[in-house]
Amino acid sequence: MNVLSIGNSFSTNAHKFLPHMARVAGKELLLCNLFIGGCSLEQHWKNWREENDAYDYEVYLPFETEMSRPDGVCLHEAVEDEEWDIITIQQCSGLSGIPESYSPYLSELAEYCRMVQPKAKIMLHQTWAYETDSTHGGFVNYENSRPKMYEAIVNASNEMCKKYNLDIIPNGDAVEEARKLPEFDEKTHPITRDGFHLSLDYGRYLAGLVMYKFFTGKNATEVEYEPDGTDHEICQKLKEI
Repeated sequence: MNVLSIGNSFSTNAHKFLPHMARVAGKELLLCNLFIGGCSLEQHWKNWREENDAYDYEVYLPFETEMSRPDGVCLHEAVEDEEWDIITIQQCSGLSGIPESYSPYLSELAEYCRMVQPKAKIMLHQTWAYETDSTHGGFVNYENSRPKMYEAIVNASNEMCKKYNLDIIPNGDAVEEARKLPEFDEKTHPITRDGFHLSLDYGRYLAGLVMYKFFTGKNATEVEYEPDGTDHEICQKLKEI
């Protein structure tokens, strides 16, 4: 299976443990992440139209868990690089709950990917809400309220997927479910490490599990890989989510 994500640091978070999961499961996965930190759909669209070589390109070859990372890559080069089975697209986190921020950029990028890769499934990567005490500048779009941000992200992502016939990778939903666990109380052990990026262990593991499920169609409880230093019982709870 060949997977390309067009995103930012949030797609980098979600990819971290996927190669490990696939390797332990014996699944052949080429996993590539075309990203710019904090990049919005509008900026992806502009980079595509202007053929800007502004991207880093994280490449995990099948059965490898170490990545190569060339820079100076154009969006069209990555989309045309392989015969992709899945292409994921995402909005930057601060704008993910604002429907008007998606247009016309999501529809035109998805149309372009379908034209170049007619066999690929195009998926929207749903981002997650910030922690209550997050200092991210985009939080003001939601009155610095985690519940309002989460609700807005869910509504906007569902609307866009229905409008443009996209499948959804519901990492925003998964993170919100994890926050209900006592292990991830916001004050003692949040699921993020800085108020918005996922924690290096369980947060990124959860996002990887969601992607694994939606890429392979397998139940996440079947994933055998667990990151070094993590607690098996907590990992099991994340698999169940």
